[in-house]
Amino acid sequence: MKAFGSIILAIGLALGAYSMTMSVAVDVPAQDFGYGVKTPAMQVANIDRITQRQNAMIFSGILSVVGAILLGFGAMAPKVSPPVLQADTPLPTLGRRVPAIPTHVSICPKCRHMGDGNATVCARCESQLKK
Repeated sequence: MKAFGSIILAIGLALGAYSMTMSVAVDVPAQDFGYGVKTPAMQVANIDRITQRQNAMIFSGILSVVGAILLGFGAMAPKVSPPVLQADTPLPTLGRRVPAIPTHVSICPKCRHMGDGNATVCARCESQLKK
């Protein structure tokens, strides 16, 4: 996702640079309307080219924002997955063993404490457990 975001961001910035250098002027030749009325040759702004430039700038801005978001989320992704501890393996920092996962659990009817399924007395309130 980081590489894809970088590519989209680069395309957006390149399109933005291109749209800023687009020419919006058109050449108008000199004209003679008769009776002494003449217009010189000049360049005038073309509305169609102005809107094409505006649309290219909007699209390049959207691409740049999407690319930056993808680049940011790609940088947040974890590089390496954390190691998974199995039951009865020593913990690396504490030096003690992970307790085995019980296969069944009993719930105390009085205090709702979840205890070992083989227990007959609740570890918290010491009431009798149902079998």
